[in-house]
Amino acid sequence: MHSTRARWLGELADQPSTAWFALARHDDPDPEGDPAPDPADPDRDPEPEGDPDPDDALGEAGKKALQRERAAATKARREAAEAKRRADAAERKAREYEDRDKTELERATGRADEATKRAEAATARAVKAEVKALASDSFADPSDAAAFLDLSRYTDDDGEIDTDAIQTDLDDLLERKPHLKRAAADSAVAPKAKPKPDPGQGSRTPPAPVDYRDASREELDKELARLGIRL
Repeated sequence: MHSTRARWLGELADQPSTAWFALARHDDPDPEGDPAPDPADPDRDPEPEGDPDPDDALGEAGKKALQRERAAATKARREAAEAKRRADAAERKAREYEDRDKTELERATGRADEATKRAEAATARAVKAEVKALASDSFADPSDAAAFLDLSRYTDDDGEIDTDAIQTDLDDLLERKPHLKRAAADSAVAPKAKPKPDPGQGSRTPPAPVDYRDASREELDKELARLGIRL
């Protein structure tokens, strides 16, 4: 192989330098590297500097339109975020007002309930006092009357007390429970005042006895009833 190469070299000694250069390039079995590019070679492609911008295909007008769309989208996102922030703030404020109003309503309701309870208690005391006052003439202990009656039955929606209903129930209670009645000695009343004498009236002759053989049916029934006789 070395003799053949020497022969080729001898034959090419008289050839131009350009042919020798071309042979040396193709014959060297182990080139050290690619030769430096010839700066005067117009056919050599330049190395790419990076990935091409996809927006370049749109042209200048298209790129400007795309930039406007992107700017509008960014602005819309900012405005949406701001609107949500304001909506959240408004919702929180609304909940605060609702909670505050609810608290005021609960307080007002509580005050109304307390007032209602006080009114009911006062009405119950008034009814109890009325029952005891009406029972004081016929009951040994007027408190018994208040204990046996349902005091809630004697008031209407306006809080008015029905004294007639109280008196009716008191009479009925004494009929059912006569042991609650005041004793005769306790129920004594002041003697009635004697009527003043009438100067124009003198002594009168007592009426003649009735002859029941000729008496009317009414007179006969009265006499039999007085004697405790039933026909």
